[in-house]
Amino acid sequence: PPSWETDVVLSDGHTVRVRPIVPTDADALVRFHQRQSAESIYFRYFSPRPQLSEREIRHFTTVDHHDRVAFVALAMDEIIAVARYERYRGTDTAEVAFFVDDEHHGRGLASLLLEYLVAAGLENGLRRFSATTLPNNRRMLGVFQSAGYEVASRLDEGVVEVAFDIDPTGAAFAAMDRRERAAEAASVRPMLAPTSVAVVGAGKGRGGLGAEVFRNLLDNGFRGAVHPVNHDADLVEGIPAFRSVLDLPGPVDLAVIAAPAEHVRRPPWSLRPD
Repeated sequence: PPSWETDVVLSDGHTVRVRPIVPTDADALVRFHQRQSAESIYFRYFSPRPQLSEREIRHFTTVDHHDRVAFVALAMDEIIAVARYERYRGTDTAEVAFFVDDEHHGRGLASLLLEYLVAAGLENGLRRFSATTLPNNRRMLGVFQSAGYEVASRLDEGVVEVAFDIDPTGAAFAAMDRRERAAEAASVRPMLAPTSVAVVGAGKGRGGLGAEVFRNLLDNGFRGAVHPVNHDADLVEGIPAFRSVLDLPGPVDLAVIAAPAEHVRRPPWSLRPD
């Protein structure tokens, strides 16, 4: 359902979009699968699977939002994580599975998506989740162990069977609260303790707001990179200037805008009338 779509802050302070999977995600899912290592694919499917079949792609991207639910996390419109559950027919138990992009481990994606699956499962009458994983898949075992649920596990024929009730416990609420607090703190860290700053409107002459902000950064011990942005200057305080923020050599933690309002493009969501 569209109501499940939202932007969420991760443990590193960056934002991803989370939403239910849809059939038009087929190509993005194929690209996601192709980016992963052979080891990660084996952890997810328990077998080598260099590519997904057409049947598998249809199955994975077509869900009923009740007995079969799947969420994707997206960055720059590319899938970076997938989580799903499938109900055991006629029961209040579902099997869950996660797949996080190799380049995005350690950002809290699996823990976040588990929260979404639990919320959807409770809404759809589920009471218990189970999962099957390999003993050396420590990341996945860690997700369940840190989620705050009372997890039961057993080793059976070389795989670990994990099961837990999804009714929220005090420990589960505490784990969610810790994740949210850590994400909130990380999201403002670049603004409060930036390692790089762009001053948009850093003028060459003294007295202007942009010029003074730029000089203060240089004169008062800021040790990060400072980039002047001035569409009319090649140098500001002896430092090469950039004509536009689009010309900056890389991302910056903080941008100080000290330019006339008419030179600043308003975002499309601005409510200010023309």
